[in-house]
Amino acid sequence: MRGRPFCSDAARLRADDNAATATRIDVWILIELSQTWGRRPLLDAALPPPVQAALMRALTEIPRSRVVFIRRRLEVRSGCRVYISRSAPAVWTMSMDLPSIDDVAEVPFRALSEGRAQSAERRSDTADPLPSALCAPPSAPVVLVCTHGQRDSCCGRRGFPLYDALRGHESLDVWQCSHIGGDRFAANAVVLPWGLYYGPVEPRDAAALAESVLRGEILVEAYRGRSSMTRTAQAAETFVRRATGITARDALRVTARKTLPDGRIHVHLRDDAGALHEVTFEPYVSTASTYLTCTAEATCPIVQFRLVDYRATPN
Repeated sequence: MRGRPFCSDAARLRADDNAATATRIDVWILIELSQTWGRRPLLDAALPPPVQAALMRALTEIPRSRVVFIRRRLEVRSGCRVYISRSAPAVWTMSMDLPSIDDVAEVPFRALSEGRAQSAERRSDTADPLPSALCAPPSAPVVLVCTHGQRDSCCGRRGFPLYDALRGHESLDVWQCSHIGGDRFAANAVVLPWGLYYGPVEPRDAAALAESVLRGEILVEAYRGRSSMTRTAQAAETFVRRATGITARDALRVTARKTLPDGRIHVHLRDDAGALHEVTFEPYVSTASTYLTCTAEATCPIVQFRLVDYRATPN
């Protein structure tokens, strides 16, 4: 950092807007790995080579997929928990408990991510398919909190307190996780299977976040967007929620989008009561470049969105 401020502290001082900053991801592959992750877990963690190859292959074969490593804190666990979670176009999560990390190499990630029958993929020409008894839907929403301090200092210093504040909520399946993006918004969290990004989230907000998840709502003030949406759709949805106070998780859907001649973006959304919401906003670049992470070696501009007009038409 060479004496400069932590990236999350600097972002708070600048009042960076968190709207439309969720990474575009449809399929999440979560791998339990309690050992040190390193800065780039797929390359730096001590993964068995067949496991590393299987995860690399999954990223290549599954569009808009991401591998995230997870672990508990202050808990000794045997075996390896694996989740496959889809945020679009269908929304679901499945989990499996494997005897060891080595068994991850045999998981048919592509077939499972497509919802195909497990028997359609075999572990080898002679082996049996992955036993269906190992796979089950999770009993609670999965909440990931980034604590990846080796990737960015802010993720560690702000992530661990949020994780500790959330893990006491037994109705949620809370895990520490590796990098999920947006270090300057630490502490960051993702709620699966919907791919809901949150940040910054303070420990004092943990109860409000947990309650919103269980009620099927959005905690608007900390909402960064939904991973299944483009950035412009995320911006439109967030601006409508801020203007109306609509919090129901699935209440809004984009029905039309148009880029105007002056570069502004006009989006139509419908709510679950049939009302039409029209938002016009424009992308803009911050006047000053900045370091977006604690480890960034160069500054870069920040692209954000500015609301220009909002209007609603009842059904």
